[in-house]
Amino acid sequence: MLPKPLATLLLCCMLATPGLAQDSDLDSELSRIETSLAEVDATLAKYSGGLIHGLAAARREALLLARQLIENQQRAERGDTPLDVTIPATKPDPELAAQILEDMVAAQQRIDLALSDASETTGLVQAVARSRVETERLSLAQLQMAYLQSKYGIAIPVADMPPATTPEVTPQTGTAQTAQTDTAQTAEPGTVAWADARYPDVDYTLAPFELANRDGGRISGWWTIEASRAPIDDSLQITAINYSAYDARELSGFTALVARCIEGESALIFVQNDYLVPDLQRNSFAMTLRIDDQAARADRWSALTTNKGAGLFGAPAQDMMRALYDSERVFLRLTEKNGRHHDALFQLAGQREAFDAVAGACGWTTLSLSGDDRRAIQKLLNAGGFEAGAADGQWGPGSRRAMAAFQASEGLPETGLPDRATLQKLGYEF
Repeated sequence: MLPKPLATLLLCCMLATPGLAQDSDLDSELSRIETSLAEVDATLAKYSGGLIHGLAAARREALLLARQLIENQQRAERGDTPLDVTIPATKPDPELAAQILEDMVAAQQRIDLALSDASETTGLVQAVARSRVETERLSLAQLQMAYLQSKYGIAIPVADMPPATTPEVTPQTGTAQTAQTDTAQTAEPGTVAWADARYPDVDYTLAPFELANRDGGRISGWWTIEASRAPIDDSLQITAINYSAYDARELSGFTALVARCIEGESALIFVQNDYLVPDLQRNSFAMTLRIDDQAARADRWSALTTNKGAGLFGAPAQDMMRALYDSERVFLRLTEKNGRHHDALFQLAGQREAFDAVAGACGWTTLSLSGDDRRAIQKLLNAGGFEAGAADGQWGPGSRRAMAAFQASEGLPETGLPDRATLQKLGYEF
């Protein structure tokens, strides 16, 4: 559901006309309306929901109303029985029509400029430009309706005008839990019942997957995802484990990649099955990473208290999960102080659901957003009637409240964060 200020504005009926030349022929007006209907239908087909879809849906309602009004006028002039729309009599005003036409030309120029901006940009800036296109068309709609009235004497019914419709939203509850149920796993012949059908190349016969299924955990590709509550404050805790390097023959432990949120702290941990000797002065290990086919790079990860692995914590862990979000694999090499090294290649299939769950629990987004990105999001929220305040690129309390209000209107978890699901509803395409 769109916010009340915007919903009120939508009642003004959206109508975009590609040709703005004055034309007394009502058939020509109908032709332009049909062209606009085809354009708005293409927009609705492109966006399954969100702000831009809502604006376009309201514009389509207005186009249909305007078409019915003109057809009604034509029927009245021919002496036929009018349609089910009551149109009060009004007198044409050619002078006012000419003034309105000039305003329509200016409005169309603003639309053309916004369309040009949208074609020359990408990402969130493009989403803002597309939103501006639809908003400018709202202004043009008001002018177009006034033009029909002053040019042809067609009055716009107000009391009986139906409210603009907004796209139906299917509420989403929880975080990644819904995704697992929505993609109900139907095991192929020769596989286990808990296999994730989205990733058929994963070996779901491994013991950790069977154990996760038995204990009520979720399975996403190579990852198991366990949710719990922190004993200190009941905050959501997520532990996601990648078992693509798992070897049942390892007797002293196992090798895994762990993404987690525990009591508000994010972590990405490389678990090893051997006892490791860290650099005690720095309490860390030298790490070499290679993501997909990128060049290898050096890093340092903190030693674990168990001395059986190394990890990144806080912001560095978040940055690494963002870097791995769209990747297929990562190679890790941990080097001990004595030069001995331990290698592991992790296949990452299913990591998006795992990282989204961790990010949702710890209150951050898996997107790498710049200040310009955040400003673009704030402009989108403001354009939709969700007051985020000044578009300054700082994600403060006002921005969080505005985002949470938008999420509530779309049936999304009210995190107040610009996460991927929310930005898709705002019209951003990944």
